[in-house]
Amino acid sequence: MDPATPPEPDWSAASARLLVACEAAVDRFSKEHPAECCSFLALAVGECFGEVVLAFDTLANGMARARRHEAMAVRTRTRTLSTEYGWRNAGFHMHRTPIAAHSPTTAEFAFADFARVHFADWEPYFLEHRKPGEPDPTGKVAVLLQGVANSLVERGRLSRLKLSSPCYVGGEFARDDLGLVVLRAVNWPS
Repeated sequence: MDPATPPEPDWSAASARLLVACEAAVDRFSKEHPAECCSFLALAVGECFGEVVLAFDTLANGMARARRHEAMAVRTRTRTLSTEYGWRNAGFHMHRTPIAAHSPTTAEFAFADFARVHFADWEPYFLEHRKPGEPDPTGKVAVLLQGVANSLVERGRLSRLKLSSPCYVGGEFARDDLGLVVLRAVNWPS
């Protein structure tokens, strides 16, 4: 291996560390905000800075944000699709302005920056792999976040929160084609 090339991060150790941080954040949130109805817990990842932000949203905030974005999406779709040739790119416009029953980004969550976990070895690794022809390592982080979301749900830690029905666990990526992705849904209505 070239000494100038940063080593591959230890994804297994990062996963274990992130799971511990998520569980601690859930415990802290349940103590600090016991009356809040939690609708979303997301792990937001910057493009290459090695920082994972843990964000919580509430049902009231999520619905207000979703309603505002739905109105904006309808206006945008109506405007772009009603042009003479709007139909030619209908698929693009439909996917570009999605409608969802939650905030479209963690930046709009009620508790957008509740906790942070820093991974010092990610930044040099990601910067090295942003060269043309290199595979995009975002997929490795996506696998890590999916595993953490699965573990968080399977270990039952979310039951310490007052959960909306359903409540989402997701990941947010600093890429336009991914954005905020729902990784798991819990507390389904009966």
